[in-house]
Amino acid sequence: MLRTILLAVSSLALVAVVVSMPETTLQAALQGIALWWGIVFPGLLPFFVLAEMLRAFGVLHALSVLLDPPMRRLLGMPGGAAWAIAIGWTAGYTAGAEATAALRAEEQVTRRQGQWLLAVSHMPSPMLILIVIGAGFLHQPGFALLVAAAVWSSAICGVLLLRLAAGPSVLQPPAGSHPRTGLLGTAVEAMMEGHRRDGRSLGQVLGDAVTGSIQKLMTIGGLIILGSLASQLLQIALPDALAPLAFSGWFDSHLGTYALSAVMDRYSPSLILAAIAATLCWGGWSSLLQARSAIVGTDLRFAPFLLARIGHAALAFAAALVLWQPYSRWTSTSAWAYSSGAGHRPVGELRLADLPGLWSYIPGFMLAWAALWLVILMLTGLYWSIQRRSAA
Repeated sequence: MLRTILLAVSSLALVAVVVSMPETTLQAALQGIALWWGIVFPGLLPFFVLAEMLRAFGVLHALSVLLDPPMRRLLGMPGGAAWAIAIGWTAGYTAGAEATAALRAEEQVTRRQGQWLLAVSHMPSPMLILIVIGAGFLHQPGFALLVAAAVWSSAICGVLLLRLAAGPSVLQPPAGSHPRTGLLGTAVEAMMEGHRRDGRSLGQVLGDAVTGSIQKLMTIGGLIILGSLASQLLQIALPDALAPLAFSGWFDSHLGTYALSAVMDRYSPSLILAAIAATLCWGGWSSLLQARSAIVGTDLRFAPFLLARIGHAALAFAAALVLWQPYSRWTSTSAWAYSSGAGHRPVGELRLADLPGLWSYIPGFMLAWAALWLVILMLTGLYWSIQRRSAA
């Protein structure tokens, strides 16, 4: 009852603030819409639709069979986990949580495995780091490479730490051999069985995939707008001594990295880049609540996921600081020059013209994503070839 009362009072207070400051509310909403339409919508829609179609036609079931032995030996996870990790690391926030929730709902992973997978697959999109932040916000693509290296290296460290923390009980032995039909035959049987259990035609699957994906993206857009509004209101309401509490990165990583890029000329570049890496790994409450909504209906818990995000952010901050000196030597200079004239933008003031869109990059990125899966399958084939030779 207390929770209901607090939510009701908070809602009334928010409505009163919105009515009393319509111009500020409008600007905050425009910021959120700009981020959603220019970055989040094109970055997630193709992957959401593709994931639903692959699941409906049994392709994910076939991939789970093919990738099951190497995934169990390397990470102690079933083959389906490779899909969640791959789509989370490429499509970005929410995609990994959606894939993990689907695997848990189908009982392809245990609760402990799903908890581990939820933490590992929640990553910022490479397009966000390399294109939006590097080229759009920082105007220094080289800095994006440092941030990406810090984010990915800290994620790998986090994977190993979580793997050790999971203990042997989360591991499962590799699947047995497939004497009757062989590996490929078993994969085809799994694909046919998965499609049979789904039972939808191509038209139904495509319509459901598009409709469901847009509904999810509308929810994501609403959370981003609320995060932008909360950041703007806190900046107005809080005194200077409490200004860090109004940092937009607490609410949304896109707004937070933009705010940090606006003060690059005021602080040490190594600290700002480390803060950007940490903000990306944290993700902001908007992405965290998106992941929370994705796991509703499963037995996966939000608190361990939240702790994993905090730990990943701390590791990324430290990794960026460690990588700064090698990066400076690699670029043959320890001096830093900011080439953009936008270094004195007010923190949190996002102009639509400063925000690069991702629509034009989608075809190339989808090809790269397909190439990644081709490499994974080739490595899987090599693994099975080595296994057969060892058995012989």
